[in-house]
Amino acid sequence: MIRCEYFDKGTAEHSPDSTVGQIVLQPNHSLSWKALKYFLAFMMVLSFSIAIAFLYFGYWLVLPFTGLEMAVLSYCLWLCLRRTSLQEVITFSAEEIRLESGIDSPDKTEIWERFFTKIHVNQAVHPWYRKTVSLVHRGDRFEIGSFLTHKEQDQLIESLHDMVRRADAAMVNRG
Repeated sequence: MIRCEYFDKGTAEHSPDSTVGQIVLQPNHSLSWKALKYFLAFMMVLSFSIAIAFLYFGYWLVLPFTGLEMAVLSYCLWLCLRRTSLQEVITFSAEEIRLESGIDSPDKTEIWERFFTKIHVNQAVHPWYRKTVSLVHRGDRFEIGSFLTHKEQDQLIESLHDMVRRADAAMVNRG
């Protein structure tokens, strides 16, 4: 998912550091944390009721394996949901580009001079593969939107070019 916010000089969100806008990138988030809790509760009630029925017939070994199975299922679903909670925020101003990425809060923050930062798009070598979009600043390369679909990547490229044009206009109006 791509969300673009543009800050104009007349709006209240406009900050004094001449921020022209930001792009927020998130993967498709098909399951919420609340839905995960309900699903796991349903699966545990179902599995443990079956295991208790087997325990009643003397098959006690089913119960520990049911617990192990539910623990592995819970951990795998938690990992998948945590991975889809990743977020990348690219903030453009007249002088700099700020790139923040993380899950709950920014784990990694990069601040680059906008003039020396380039947008690199590597086209896919085959239609089955995906293209990559990267921000490059003096040799440092950071791939952005690695979780996006083909259409979303095209939208990202268009949004990046629009932000660069707005930042150029802000630099001209400022100077």
